[in-house]
Amino acid sequence: MDSTANPVRVELFVRSLCPEDATQQQHYVLDRLQALEDAGRIEELSILIWGRRIEPQLAQRTAKGRHLLERLSMFEQWERDSDASLDAFDWQHPVTNMVSDESVNVITLPTLALAEYVDGALQHVAPCTRDGTIHRVADRVSYLADTADSTDELEHERTVV
Repeated sequence: MDSTANPVRVELFVRSLCPEDATQQQHYVLDRLQALEDAGRIEELSILIWGRRIEPQLAQRTAKGRHLLERLSMFEQWERDSDASLDAFDWQHPVTNMVSDESVNVITLPTLALAEYVDGALQHVAPCTRDGTIHRVADRVSYLADTADSTDELEHERTVV
């Protein structure tokens, strides 16, 4: 796929310190995305590490926290605009601090998430549910690989004809 024709940029969000089965899934997805980038089928791959939860007020105090909150805000907007559901993100729920007994709102993050951008615009977030179908991160990576393969086949047909 000629990345200048349809530049696809992917951000992969990976939770640190996961159970082994989740870690294996993370490695599988990462390996496939890196292969797509190496083959020129996606223009750019960014990998961001996050934890299990984020507390927005605290996150606002750091550049990385603000960046992550900006991405999460974009995901929420995409969710509304695309009529999808990002059930894997538990947007705002209270958690009680065991030391101070205070309650703070946190966002629980999935173990793996993918944001796909085409020409700079957010096109897809996974995992999501749309029309009753669950779209996992691995499903979207397969879609990206299949799309790249079909684009390559079309380019080959144009060259041959």
